[in-house]
Amino acid sequence: MTREKVRKIEGIIALSLSTLAALFGLFWLVFILGDVLLHGMKALSPSLFTSDPAPAGVEGGGLRNAFVGQLMITACATLIGVPVGVLGGTFLAEYARGRQIARIISVLADIMVSVPSIVIGTFIYAVLVKPFGHFNGWAGAVALAIIMIPVVLRTTENMLSLVPWTLREAAFALGAPYYKVIMQVVYRGAATGILTGILLSIARVAGETAPLLFTSFNNSFFSLNMKQPISSLTVTIFQYAMGPYDNWHAQAWAASFVITVFILALTIAGRLIIKWRYK
Repeated sequence: MTREKVRKIEGIIALSLSTLAALFGLFWLVFILGDVLLHGMKALSPSLFTSDPAPAGVEGGGLRNAFVGQLMITACATLIGVPVGVLGGTFLAEYARGRQIARIISVLADIMVSVPSIVIGTFIYAVLVKPFGHFNGWAGAVALAIIMIPVVLRTTENMLSLVPWTLREAAFALGAPYYKVIMQVVYRGAATGILTGILLSIARVAGETAPLLFTSFNNSFFSLNMKQPISSLTVTIFQYAMGPYDNWHAQAWAASFVITVFILALTIAGRLIIKWRYK
């Protein structure tokens, strides 16, 4: 057998194994999403969004408190994490360009992206929960913000680095100070990519449960007080899925469906923005 035939056989084998592996992973992805859609859509009802939880073992009720709490925690995390991430990425791409500190921070940000979220949750528990003696919503928001920051930071750094330096030089030639060049020229050129990174970071934290178990914990009642334990959709799904009542299981499926659709919508929005901006 010639060497050329051996290479062709090896290529066919590698292609076949790769195809089977891709189909295997795709099957489980479709299976999980299909299961969530099938069970979740059955349990959807207006009362799920307008009613608070019923007592344990009692039929009916909803998850209004969990939806509102999840929105509050995610919104606060976004308000904390996005400015820090964008400003950090701006520092790396503009003021620390080519310096050793920029490479060190970039590596640390990449490491932080891979850190398990439960580690961040335990850290925030030690810093913002234990000293105050009780769980609180602000601790949950900070935990999610820490997860968001490295994603936004790296995306901002990469997008700003793609803006040609000649645009900055043209603005400098007109007498514009550096901060105005960044705000009015560089940010405009990279706005689409930065926005996409922000959307993906929100999608990243929208389904997190572990950090909230150690920080905001949960609340069976409707509450808007971020200084106290506050309900969240992900923790409620975890508790309801582990509970013994069929009504809880149905509501957990419905909440899972809502989160899945929300994350899917954010992901599609990010893709469409990239396609629209970069064709």
